[in-house]
Amino acid sequence: MNQQQNLTIRLIRVLRYYKARTERAVSLLPPDKKPLYHIIPFLIHVNHPNFPGFVGNDKVPYGLNNYSLRPDVQKALLQVFPHHKSLIEDMKPIWPKQRFIESLLLMGSVGSIGHSSKSDFDYWVCYDKAKFDEETFELLVHKLTMIEKWAQSKGLEVHFFPSDIASVQKNDFGSAGLESSGTAQAIFLKAEFYTTNIIVAGKAPYWWLVSDKATDEDYQTLINNLADSENPDPSWFMDLGNITRMDSDELFGAAIWQISKAMDSPFKSVLKMAKLEAFLERTEEQTPLCNKLKKRVHDGALERGELENIDPYALMFDQLVAFYSAMNKPEVVSLLQTCLYVKSEAKLSRPLRESEKNFKRIIMAKYVEEWGWDKVKLERLDRIKYCGFLETAQLGKQVHAFLITCYRRISKRIERRRQVVSVEDTTVIGRKIDTFYTKKPGKIDYFRGVFEEPLFLRAISIKADIDFNAQGAKRWRAYRGKVTDWNDKDLNKLLLKVTYDPLDLMVWCVFNRIINLDTEIYSYYTCEPIKVADLKSFVEVCIEAFPYRPMSEFSRQELLLPCRIINCVCVINFEEKRHSKEAECIRTIYSTSWGEIYSFAGFEALEDLRMDIFDDIPPATTYLYAPEGSSKDKLYKSFSERANMDFEKLV
Repeated sequence: MNQQQNLTIRLIRVLRYYKARTERAVSLLPPDKKPLYHIIPFLIHVNHPNFPGFVGNDKVPYGLNNYSLRPDVQKALLQVFPHHKSLIEDMKPIWPKQRFIESLLLMGSVGSIGHSSKSDFDYWVCYDKAKFDEETFELLVHKLTMIEKWAQSKGLEVHFFPSDIASVQKNDFGSAGLESSGTAQAIFLKAEFYTTNIIVAGKAPYWWLVSDKATDEDYQTLINNLADSENPDPSWFMDLGNITRMDSDELFGAAIWQISKAMDSPFKSVLKMAKLEAFLERTEEQTPLCNKLKKRVHDGALERGELENIDPYALMFDQLVAFYSAMNKPEVVSLLQTCLYVKSEAKLSRPLRESEKNFKRIIMAKYVEEWGWDKVKLERLDRIKYCGFLETAQLGKQVHAFLITCYRRISKRIERRRQVVSVEDTTVIGRKIDTFYTKKPGKIDYFRGVFEEPLFLRAISIKADIDFNAQGAKRWRAYRGKVTDWNDKDLNKLLLKVTYDPLDLMVWCVFNRIINLDTEIYSYYTCEPIKVADLKSFVEVCIEAFPYRPMSEFSRQELLLPCRIINCVCVINFEEKRHSKEAECIRTIYSTSWGEIYSFAGFEALEDLRMDIFDDIPPATTYLYAPEGSSKDKLYKSFSERANMDFEKLV
């Protein structure tokens, strides 16, 4: 068999693999989302006022290479835009005469066993920077942003990453931002792309044609020897570069990036952090996972459940289990199994109709059989997102303990190695880690959960008691649900949080999305003079002053600037008798531009914060709060005179 025949066979198997991945991706979408898979590339291909993503500027670049209007695309368009039937049936007038986008590729868990209802659709929009100036690039970004917003309005989370082909060749992925890891893990990002990508439209990477053992020289020789109009035709491909080995110099950046991602997506980060550690242990002999996958595709391999074409997520998982089993870490293997199963949303505890069965359930059923899990365990994991605070908190402790421990092991192993992550990216990601994990005086802790969904409780109960080990200070406790028997020996199983201040307790509950305005609050008589109405009104203030914001939404610019106070709430006499007319005690609670919340008692602490609250540009939004009572106005006046400060909002 000559080289051309060998390359043709490889290409056929790669295309078969892509076809299977595409079919899997579409099969896992709910019926109302399936058409969007076909429509999104179409919206990038055309620019017309009747379709989302239209930019009214003649210079806007659009048009996908090697893209055609297939019947499934036309069917999807008619489903979503039936009022444009005549235009959809005759596209010639709006079909692009020039095509600016070389390729559109999906990367990530979509179309694999890791695909869940929360999976984002992350697209690489590959283009040739030499054909763009600053204006045309901005117009492209504007068009893509409008398509993202339209997809979001349809319930599909879509992110586009404009990727210059020449830059990707050099592993240049820009700076760390909301969705980008920047310099933190360039080679790792490219390897993950090659492991998980699906060609939606346009050119394929040359990487798929070379063997898994190909050197950079072999790779370049193959590109140079492909002849125009022969099979495989070089016009079908683009050069995103080769991967022969992973770079351990990137490990620190990759590790801190995964830790920062874990704040919002811990399950995904557990598997990825484990992958980094597994790589570190075998730096010299490790073949990149993407090359192992490519070899299986080239060989026409089967996978678990005798399904054609390997699943990239399953391949990664098998590698991790083998590594941690060899290290004799059964607790890590168990955690990885739990994370994979919950993320897959296979729901194996309940039988599904024949029409609901899919490749994911077949693969996961094979795993579960190997692991020896029984139906009781499956039922517990299938409802873990809804089975209450305690189990979620326990799993969260395991997940974050693994992430931190793994991060420390990686850091220790590579502390003397040169690292390629930029100083700015280290700063941005390091500040996220510090915000989320580091304990500091006065800081309200983050609850280290495992799911993006909030844990809002229907009811909580508050109790105060005297702590004789802390000089008789009151200790405040929050419990899940309505407690009817305060002498119950199992009461600690319902415990949420213990603090030495009731305001800190409520702020923690609000900040971590444990309670909201719909949560019923009950209190024990030892909370006097604080009443349920006081707690509820303070919760309202907290929700307004400290709105929830995930760590992923803090921008690069915010985290590179000095930390400043954003919102500040000063509370007067919360634990004092309600008839008091003098501001005797205060507590100042404030949020920062880096996502932290702090709480301090006393006028002296407030005075120390005066410049940070009032003199910054822009100054913090300030709230002055006192419990309801006949002396409320007098308390505000007393506070103003004593503190010599004017707060904007009296609540």
